[in-house]
Amino acid sequence: NNVTSIGNYAFEYCYGFTGSLTIPNSVTSIGDAAFQYCYGFNGSLTIGNNVTSIGNYAFEYCSGFTGSLTIGNSVTTIGNYAFKECSGFTGSLTIPNSVTTIGDEAFRDCSGFTGSLTIPNSVTTIGDYAFAYCDGFTGSLTIPNSVTTIGNNAFYICTYFNEVHSLAETV
Repeated sequence: NNVTSIGNYAFEYCYGFTGSLTIPNSVTSIGDAAFQYCYGFNGSLTIGNNVTSIGNYAFEYCSGFTGSLTIGNSVTTIGNYAFKECSGFTGSLTIPNSVTTIGDEAFRDCSGFTGSLTIPNSVTTIGDYAFAYCDGFTGSLTIPNSVTTIGNNAFYICTYFNEVHSLAETV
């Protein structure tokens, strides 16, 4: 039988992993704190295409990942603190068009991402400090007019974006 969900705290404090982590397509949900404090990974993180929710604190303090973070195209909610302090990624961050909510501090202290950051037009809410301290992006930041709430300090000290675009400006 294939695993269909990863429960709350399933791998919490399981530090010492090496290599990449791939959540398979059979999984539909990742629980709260499922991989919290699992530092040591030194590859990419790929979340399968059938995951619909990433729980609060799911990957918090999983520093050490390198390469890209790939979020599957069925995720609708990225929980509070989901990737907080996952510094080390060196690739791009792509938020899929299925996401409607980016939680508080979801990507806080995820320095190292490169390129541009485009928030898809499915997103309505960006939480407090969602991308705070994410210095490293070298391209532009695009926020669509679907976003109705941008939380306090959502992009605090994101100093390297060379342009900021809001699609609402063009309407």
